Amino acid sequence: MKKNIIKLVSAFVLLIMAGACKTEFENHNSFSEEAVYQTPEAYPGIVLGMTNHFARYSLYEIVRGPGVVSREIGATNTYTTENELESGSVPDDNTSISSLWRNLMYERGIAEKILTYIDDVTFPNDVEKNGIKAYAYFFKGMVNMYLGMYWEKAPVDNSPANDATFASHAEILQSAIDNFDQALNILNGSSGSDVYINGLVSSNFSITDVINAFKTRVYLELGDWQHAVTSANNVDLTSTSVWTYDGSTTGRNPIWLVQYDAGASERWKAIKDMGITLEAGDQRYAFYVDDAQAGPNTETCGYQTRFVAGFWMTSTSPIPVYLPDEVKLMKAEAYAHMGGGNLSNAVALIDEVRQDTNDPFGVNAGLGPWTGNASDQQEVLDQIFYNYATECFLQGVRWNAHKRIYPDYLNGVQTPVDCAKQRSRNYYPYPSTEKANNPNTPADPSI
Repeated sequence: MKKNIIKLVSAFVLLIMAGACKTEFENHNSFSEEAVYQTPEAYPGIVLGMTNHFARYSLYEIVRGPGVVSREIGATNTYTTENELESGSVPDDNTSISSLWRNLMYERGIAEKILTYIDDVTFPNDVEKNGIKAYAYFFKGMVNMYLGMYWEKAPVDNSPANDATFASHAEILQSAIDNFDQALNILNGSSGSDVYINGLVSSNFSITDVINAFKTRVYLELGDWQHAVTSANNVDLTSTSVWTYDGSTTGRNPIWLVQYDAGASERWKAIKDMGITLEAGDQRYAFYVDDAQAGPNTETCGYQTRFVAGFWMTSTSPIPVYLPDEVKLMKAEAYAHMGGGNLSNAVALIDEVRQDTNDPFGVNAGLGPWTGNASDQQEVLDQIFYNYATECFLQGVRWNAHKRIYPDYLNGVQTPVDCAKQRSRNYYPYPSTEKANNPNTPADPSI
């Protein structure tokens, strides 16, 4: 059923204009576009098209760019995109950052159109309507979360008039929280809507748990430690949510596609030892990295590389939306930042992650309890970062964890960054296409 719906609306979805700025092409399909959004039968397909686009395109760039910047992966060929990210000297026309910006704006535009039209559409029942509306709020919040993670400023809403205003870092992140809360409010007031949207989106998905996990990410970015703990407590740690792939030409795992497909370009590989100093016996390395398959040294910094493993081994391998132990680590980080008596709570959670033998995704460290100084705040945070780096490999979160735990790490550093540095930038520059079309685009951050 899902595939048929996607096919019915695929031509329509390709016509949607959804950037922060309009393109140079006029949209001559505005009437048919409006008509589609007024047809209740079209909405499941619109939701699936938006989801598929994110899982194929945006998610790839969430792995690639932040992965190179935070030394998870390295450029193993002469392609400029990855080598620029590895060096830290990233121009505004870098393909990875431009693609991520464009794709996120496209997906946010679809979510905004759903929210614009759906209240005036009559559905067979409110369960379906409210589930789709909540998912649109969730999706917009997710886009704004990622914009706030990787850019210093960003527009909160799309603007077809080409004049989107850029919000501050705190404002774009707060807008993500607001959208997540709007989604939760709808779901809490509409029994069965969560079940409907979960079944539509994926074979394994829990929208309420995803929202609360993502709220925790955003609260950490905002430095709101208490709310981070609260939202983490609302996540069912036995629940799993994944982005799914059917292996078709338009539905293949995007990391597998560039690593193992017969036509793979092999632009990048995992940096040996995950780019950190590994603790002996940490089984997460073998889960994520095939140490027996060496790749070429990276072009820019000469890092040794290995082939990736983990969630990217086949064209149909599902990719987690978040990891349950990431939630534990985020909660531990919040406690650690609070300091004082909360450090013992942080250490207890660290030990849960280190000693986990029954992770729902099979990401088990196989380590003993942490033996560091549990009363030293920075040591506790150091251990939390180590576990982020090993537990959440290629999940798009290491870069931001490093920025939160080591905020002054790149103070005074000028590009290109020393290859010994654990991250090459603090934020992305704004894409050249946005600068060319939107006069409100701010100046790029220095690094």
